[in-house]
Amino acid sequence: MASEAIFLPAAGSVQFAIYPDGYDGARIIARIDEEALHARFQAADGEFELVRTYDRNADSIDALATARYRENPRVEICLRSTDFQAAGAS
Repeated sequence: MASEAIFLPAAGSVQFAIYPDGYDGARIIARIDEEALHARFQAADGEFELVRTYDRNADSIDALATARYRENPRVEICLRSTDFQAAGAS
């Protein structure tokens, strides 16, 4: 499936969709902030590069977003650098 990720300048984050129950289930919108993409995934500057960095690391980012969704489906998902440190993601 093609990436649904887009950069949201006003929020300073990349928005993406996850499908916790597969593509036939709910489509959940999540975000990862720009700082996390730079600090954790060494994203280059620029909107295109931030989205590319998300795409290259979607497996680990989506896994953490899905875990956060499962913890509390009613809370907005916006991942930050500290989320990856707390999760012990490599």
